[in-house]
Amino acid sequence: MKKSIIFTILILMLHFSGLNAHAGDLEYTIIDGKATVTGYTGEPENLDIPSELDGAPVVEIRDNAFYKCTSLKTISLPAGLEKMGHHCFYGCTSLKSISLPDSVSEIGMGCFYGCSSLREAILPENLTILPDSCFRDCISLNAVIIPQNITEIQKFCFAGCTSLSDISLSGRLTDIGDLAFFGCPSVKEIYIPDSVNNIGAHSLGYDENGVAAEFSIIGKVGSPAEEYAVQNGFIFSGQPAAADAFAPGESRNSPVELPGIFMFAGIFFLIMAVISAFRNSRN
Repeated sequence: MKKSIIFTILILMLHFSGLNAHAGDLEYTIIDGKATVTGYTGEPENLDIPSELDGAPVVEIRDNAFYKCTSLKTISLPAGLEKMGHHCFYGCTSLKSISLPDSVSEIGMGCFYGCSSLREAILPENLTILPDSCFRDCISLNAVIIPQNITEIQKFCFAGCTSLSDISLSGRLTDIGDLAFFGCPSVKEIYIPDSVNNIGAHSLGYDENGVAAEFSIIGKVGSPAEEYAVQNGFIFSGQPAAADAFAPGESRNSPVELPGIFMFAGIFFLIMAVISAFRNSRN
């Protein structure tokens, strides 16, 4: 009887606290049939996180899971991964590239903070927010494409990315947080989409020495982008909104109608020429 009770208690403890296990260099837990990577053992250089661990789908990488894993050079993330905790790759100074699967919808603050060798980061379309200090001090990162569903880039997100020169912002972006691109001297010009309605303090065009030289902003006239440029003394190049640029004209003499007239006239003269040729052949 006592053994049965003890066994039952152990089963309940495993159910509620999760099963701790190892898979090669990986440490993980399984709770409610889902696996979470919690850390690693040894000094791994190349890791391939499988889509399943002990038959449970891998859905999360826990907070600080690979914190200061300086030996890590490459890592492959599984399809089906949904969440990456805060600072999970903080200080992984040897990590050269990262590709997040489309299934990832949430990444925590400081996720890649201090990944000084990171040159490429491919972000999934399911993300809506790039959090605080996400790529801070990634000094080797030279280009970034912000996915179209991103609406917010939070403070310090790309601060200190000294090699970053090419930025493509989401067409649905609404907020750029304070100091989001602070200390990015290689960024000389940036296009701010019409959707952006808030640009935080010192988020663009500033470094440790103050205002960046020859920094310019391209955006819609009368937008927050122009306001930010004027307030901070930056060059601003105005462009009409995309909808205005491609709006059809209202003139009654619109050239759109002319090809139809010419086509009608051409058909008419062709018919007349055929009739004339037919009459001549009979004569």
